[in-house]
Amino acid sequence: MDEMLRNTPAYQKILKGGRAEGLEEGLEKGLEKGLELGRQETLQRELQRQREALLDVIRARFPKIVRQAKKQVASIEDTSILLHLIIKMTTVPTAEEATQLLLARGEVLPPAVRLQIGEPSFRTPEHIRMAAYQSIEREPLTYGPAAGWSWLRDLLAAKIERVNGYAVEPEQIAIAAGGTGAILAALTATVGPGDEVLISDPHWPQYLMQLACCGATAVHYPLDPRNEWLPDVAKMERLVTPRTRLLIINSPGNPTGAVFPAHLMAELLDFARRHDLYLLSDECYDELVFEGEHVSPATMLSRDEFNAGRVICVYTFSKTYAMTGWRIGYVVTGRQLMKTIVDVLNASYTNISTLVQRAAEAALTGPQACVAEMRQTYQRRRDLAVKLLKESGRYVYTPHGAFYVLVYVRSPGVTRRSGRQFALDLLRERNVAVAPGSGFGSVSQEFVRITLAASDEEIERGVREICAFADR
Repeated sequence: MDEMLRNTPAYQKILKGGRAEGLEEGLEKGLEKGLELGRQETLQRELQRQREALLDVIRARFPKIVRQAKKQVASIEDTSILLHLIIKMTTVPTAEEATQLLLARGEVLPPAVRLQIGEPSFRTPEHIRMAAYQSIEREPLTYGPAAGWSWLRDLLAAKIERVNGYAVEPEQIAIAAGGTGAILAALTATVGPGDEVLISDPHWPQYLMQLACCGATAVHYPLDPRNEWLPDVAKMERLVTPRTRLLIINSPGNPTGAVFPAHLMAELLDFARRHDLYLLSDECYDELVFEGEHVSPATMLSRDEFNAGRVICVYTFSKTYAMTGWRIGYVVTGRQLMKTIVDVLNASYTNISTLVQRAAEAALTGPQACVAEMRQTYQRRRDLAVKLLKESGRYVYTPHGAFYVLVYVRSPGVTRRSGRQFALDLLRERNVAVAPGSGFGSVSQEFVRITLAASDEEIERGVREICAFADR
């Protein structure tokens, strides 16, 4: 494995790019250190430390090195290896990957408490499932429009005006493979090699993977845990360069549960205008807000500015209707930019299955009590988690939306360990699975993320175990 990696042209091109930047010694040492650690450690530690060693020496000027390496890559095989290296160097193993690895090695039993995955604990409502069954029986499931069927986009336009508070035409909406597919299509249509994109720290990890696929570079703006994980817009000014192209915001947020108030949303929109940036608003948890209200930046635009494509909004059925595996979301923006996004969707997978679109139609037109019931359940679980954290002295903030809580696991007088190491130790010793905060960014590296999508019993036991384990 080590020798194969060392001999790949992609590996050599990265070294060559490092020499061109005057980083030859540090870059080579970082690569060698990663490989050496890989030989000494288990597979999990090998992946973890190789990526960290590589990132330490090339993070500051990584985009230029990668661009130089790409220019020298001759074959399709080399290009695929390079892309794989780039993506792996900019991400960390997920909690689920770590769990499966430990299970496969026999180091742990299946987790008794699973708080690591943002998977709703509810089954997709029956009327939605039945609509899919009926579609199979009654309709020819042929190819469809790349943007989605007009009957669903008509319903989505009505939903956006009713729930999100701004008016759009059906032609300004496109159906995608979940919020993930919608975001990737939007990024592919707006950014490319050499571009910089502002994303929060902490953030949803897939942003980094998607930007790597586009050849763009992430630049991180911090969220403040002492201020309910909100950004300081004034401090974001210094991050802007001539290459900055787009700003991503996420409210309600994953992994924080933060809900951006209207005044902050207005500041972020003004920031994007001032620097002539696209503003991609990830609103996948728009109907899971416990206090206050969800505010979309699109509500603050004139019709002309919205039509110009300044703001791109992304939504999904996954969380609102417990439809994660159905893979259906949608993207909303101005007409001209939407044409490019639809071209990307068409090139990616032609269209979303008609039966899935019929299920989405039933979700929008059927009873909405299920949405309120799920939201109330998540809020009750949020209240339970916050209560337990306050009792243990580990309370930092109250999430106002989504279904996640970041728990601070550092303790004075206790040997310092990262959130990642804490998560692995907790899994091994207490059989509780959580997501390490370092997987979401550097600001959250001394936190772990828990999901409120688990049962009340799992949340109570899990939070108590986390707090007790952190005090050891």
